[in-house]
Amino acid sequence: MKKKQWIVSIGTMIILAQILLFRNYLPFLSQRIVIKGISCTCPDVEVIDGRMYLKSITPDSLKKYDLDYSEIYFEEGISTSSDPMGVSQYLISGKVIGKESISEGDDHYYPLFKIKHYQDAFIHNILKWLIRALLLVELVVLYKRIRA
Repeated sequence: MKKKQWIVSIGTMIILAQILLFRNYLPFLSQRIVIKGISCTCPDVEVIDGRMYLKSITPDSLKKYDLDYSEIYFEEGISTSSDPMGVSQYLISGKVIGKESISEGDDHYYPLFKIKHYQDAFIHNILKWLIRALLLVELVVLYKRIRA
């Protein structure tokens, strides 16, 4: 094997291994939902990241409705006294258990979510951007090595 072929092979394997290892920090592979509270009489929280995952865990019985995945209702909310106006972001996991609308008779539905686990997303957001930057730099270096 030539030197370039070795570089491409090893570089590709390293990048694929990192994608598998850090899949929770990449938007297209994440199985968590990042939310931010909103203070109004509308749904409980805004979905920042994870709409595709939210759609994928929606039961088939609810897919016949045109659900808006940009915001969700909670069966039981996140209990925190330090964030009453929804400034912080949270990682949540759980399942979609139904649908809700803002007012009775409204045809615009939002998912009703049952939280299994939640945590503050501050560290997650920092790691997410560092890992994405690392992968981008590695791809650029690999591309330059191939072109050289």
